[in-house]
Amino acid sequence: MIDLEKIKQRILAGEEIEEILKEIDWKEFEELVASILEQHDFSCVIHFKFKTKRFYEIDVLAAKNNIILAIDCKKWKRGRYKKTGLKYAVEAQEERVKELKKFLRVNKLLAEKLRLKGKLYFLPLIITWFEEDLLKFNKTFIVPIWKFNQFLLSISDYV
Repeated sequence: MIDLEKIKQRILAGEEIEEILKEIDWKEFEELVASILEQHDFSCVIHFKFKTKRFYEIDVLAAKNNIILAIDCKKWKRGRYKKTGLKYAVEAQEERVKELKKFLRVNKLLAEKLRLKGKLYFLPLIITWFEEDLLKFNKTFIVPIWKFNQFLLSISDYV
C-alpha cells in the first residue's frame, strides 16, 4: 500500500515527484483512494463497470448515505497540455456520471449493496498527484491526493 507520508518526506528531501510516481502503478493509486474513502465510512467499488448505451468504467465508485462519488484517478505528469487533457477528462467523467444515474435508477441491487437511500447526490471527482490550476470545472471537483482527506471531511459543503 502506498504511504503518502513517506512520499511527502521523499519530496521534501528533494526527490522529483515524477521519479517517485514511476514506482507507483495506477492500480495502487486507485487502491489508495479507496482506502482513504473507507476510512471515512464510504462503501467502495474499484473498477466499477456498467452498461447503458455503451460500456463505461469508473475507477472508484464510493457511496455513503445519499452521496455518491464517481472518481477518476489521474497519474499524469506535469506538462503544458495537461490543462486541456484535464478538461477532456472532466467531460468524460461527467458523461459517465450522467449514465451512472440512469443505470442506478434501474439497478436496485447495486443501490442496496452501496446502502443508498433517499435523494442521491452525485459528485464527479478527479483525483490527481499534482496541484491543479482548476479546482472545479463544470460539475467536477479536481482534488490532489494530498488534500483528499480534507475534501472528505468537508464534503457536506459540496452537495
